[in-house]
Amino acid sequence: MSLISAVVTAEIGVARRVRGATRDEVAVAARAAGAPAAFTAAALRNLETGKRAPSVDELVWLAVALEVPVPQLLGAHRDLFGADTAPSGCGAVEAATRESMRELGDLEGREHPLAQVAYALARKLDTDAGMATAAVSKELRAALADIWEGRSAEDEDDEDLGPS
Repeated sequence: MSLISAVVTAEIGVARRVRGATRDEVAVAARAAGAPAAFTAAALRNLETGKRAPSVDELVWLAVALEVPVPQLLGAHRDLFGADTAPSGCGAVEAATRESMRELGDLEGREHPLAQVAYALARKLDTDAGMATAAVSKELRAALADIWEGRSAEDEDDEDLGPS
């Protein structure tokens, strides 16, 4: 098994344990995300122990099941895959949107899919394809607002914990 695959299989196990889930629970959730019936706790054990490397499909199903972004399962190698880098030749709006996401720092939970939506909408604005510019701009602002509001709500929750 390659070094990258070994890291990925280890990250799958770490993510499962952090979530506090059993292999059975993760396998059921992965099947609900589209994995075939053959994706069982035993199949997950084979991945976690490095007996075999996961396919791209399995990474996606596991990321959904574990409620983590796919790049998290790539561990220290995620940068090799350009997970958060702008594609070459991206437009000004997409570049600015990606820079805003970088300024936020590590994204968590539903922030990852919202960021992907924001990137896609920014790309549409740059290419003026798909929808009217005003509609795309409105959707982009809404996606970014959802991310910021989620951050603000977390900050408010921290304040509600009382004195430390």
